[in-house]
Amino acid sequence: MSLEKKDLAIGVDLGGTKLLVALISVDGKVIRELECKTSIHDSNHISFTLVNAITQLIDHVDRSRLRGIGVASAGVIDSKRQKVVYANNLGLENYPIGALLEGHFHLPVRVCNDANSAAIAEWIWGAGIGKRNLIYITVSTGIGAGIISDGKLITGIHDSAGEFGHITIVHKGERCVCGNRGCLERYASGTALARLANQRLKNSTSLLHDLKTRSTITNKEIAIAAEKGDSFSISLLHEVGEYLGAGVTSLIHLFNTEAIVFGGGIMNMSDFILPTVEEYVRGNSITQMSRDVVISKTVLGKRAGVMGASGLFFLNEGTEPSINV
Repeated sequence: MSLEKKDLAIGVDLGGTKLLVALISVDGKVIRELECKTSIHDSNHISFTLVNAITQLIDHVDRSRLRGIGVASAGVIDSKRQKVVYANNLGLENYPIGALLEGHFHLPVRVCNDANSAAIAEWIWGAGIGKRNLIYITVSTGIGAGIISDGKLITGIHDSAGEFGHITIVHKGERCVCGNRGCLERYASGTALARLANQRLKNSTSLLHDLKTRSTITNKEIAIAAEKGDSFSISLLHEVGEYLGAGVTSLIHLFNTEAIVFGGGIMNMSDFILPTVEEYVRGNSITQMSRDVVISKTVLGKRAGVMGASGLFFLNEGTEPSINV
């Protein structure tokens, strides 16, 4: 069968609390998808859940149409050996996900960092269509970036390029889980937002006092309060936006990109965050480099990671995007 007839690929988005698998066509259509909960620090459970989900996904599908299985995972990835080298939020270390899937399904497997995967999806089917330069930033539990420059995905020598959350944003700032001080992730991630809210709330007037359902405030409650006009919550989101804006300004100066695309759970509050990001960038960057940069929210949403994983098999379809995997 010719390559053109192989019009489907399987995408896997391996997250800290859930697993999303999807059957994707070459034109970016989601044919079928399944979402399952996963157990952190239990590779056997993750393996069982993953194999079972893919088996259900491709039931009654003509296997000759499948190009392969693409996997997007958080953490440090070795794409050549198809391993998750280390993923703290998954509790995985030297996890041979490629060998597992190839051995079970007898299909080619490609493995990619989740931010890179989302960047690929937006590039092929979303906000980056027609662009040769794009940076996708995910803001969730942590912060990461997928960087596409001059039509190529930048991966670095160890597939670790794009650790945007670990650039130093505050000199001699708070200690980050990575060991560094003052990391962007420590001040602008979902984890940071909840921590700041809980630290400051007791000395503040806020709707959150009435909204909270347990001892600690959640980001969902912050979002609700902000929508209701709570100045405390809105101020926190603006602060996050300023930190992200400072980081984005550095990215623009480094990569001279065309587009910055934000995704991740915290972008559910993008109406409060992105205007602050843009205001900071316009006021603190080299005008000639930033004036034409489009700053926007993901087009593909929570499916970006799983779509980009399948997209590893659809690059070079007569278009510009390419990647060496």
